[in-house]
Amino acid sequence: MTNTGFLFNIKYWIGKKWYWIPLFVLLVWTIVPLIWALSASFKEATEVYQTPVSLIPESFNFNNYIRVFEYDNFWRYLFNSVFLAVTTTIISVFISILAGYAFARYAFKFRHILLIIILVPRIIPRASIIVPLFTGIAFLGFLDTYLALILTYTATAVPLATWILAGFFKVIPKALEEAASIDGAKPWQIIWHVVIPISLPAIITVSIFSLREAWNEFPFVLAFTSSQEMRTLPYQLFMLKDSMGMQDWPMVLAFTIVTILPLLILYIIFEKKVVNNILSGAVK
Repeated sequence: MTNTGFLFNIKYWIGKKWYWIPLFVLLVWTIVPLIWALSASFKEATEVYQTPVSLIPESFNFNNYIRVFEYDNFWRYLFNSVFLAVTTTIISVFISILAGYAFARYAFKFRHILLIIILVPRIIPRASIIVPLFTGIAFLGFLDTYLALILTYTATAVPLATWILAGFFKVIPKALEEAASIDGAKPWQIIWHVVIPISLPAIITVSIFSLREAWNEFPFVLAFTSSQEMRTLPYQLFMLKDSMGMQDWPMVLAFTIVTILPLLILYIIFEKKVVNNILSGAVK
């Protein structure tokens, strides 16, 4: 093939497949730091400071991960993260299902304005609402408790989840609900046996979003808790830089990998299920 023909094929491919270019850049931007962090987590503490930097460790060392699992109160931090994330997800999804169904099916006054207003907490920077929230939580006596975090996590997760579910519920044919009502089903039975099964892809999606947001949450834990027993994995990851003297990057990165691994597994497991359910729902 001549150079002219080769250049023509490149230009033709770029012209027809141009959308792969930003996707490739985004992939590199996302994957390369993760690969580097994973590689460095298997290195010795001094190896990451050597030049030139090597992506492949001289010898794979699992000691950093052993140190993570043997870290003081690690299992307590893990329990806190799991408990808060799961509890918040269950509560926020339950509230969002009811709220989303109400917005989608009941033509009450100012519902469109109210649906916009509930997104205001998502627009305002989180740091700007910490002080008033701290004042209210302190007044109620909830500081340094699970309840303070569950309330704030739920309040931040419900608006977006309600928006997503309201849009999904709106496209469900009303005839299905009317047929169930004629058969004697009560409103809660219609939601449980008709609406939720059809809306399962959207419910799984908002559940993953809520779980991710609660798992990664840091400012609220920092502001509303003070005892070491209330720390979560992201909070303790932040504290590592102050408690280790000279920064032990392999240890920090091993802690980081352990922290984000549950979310990565969830995304891998549910990504295909969400897509398949949406496609099967569209065919039906």
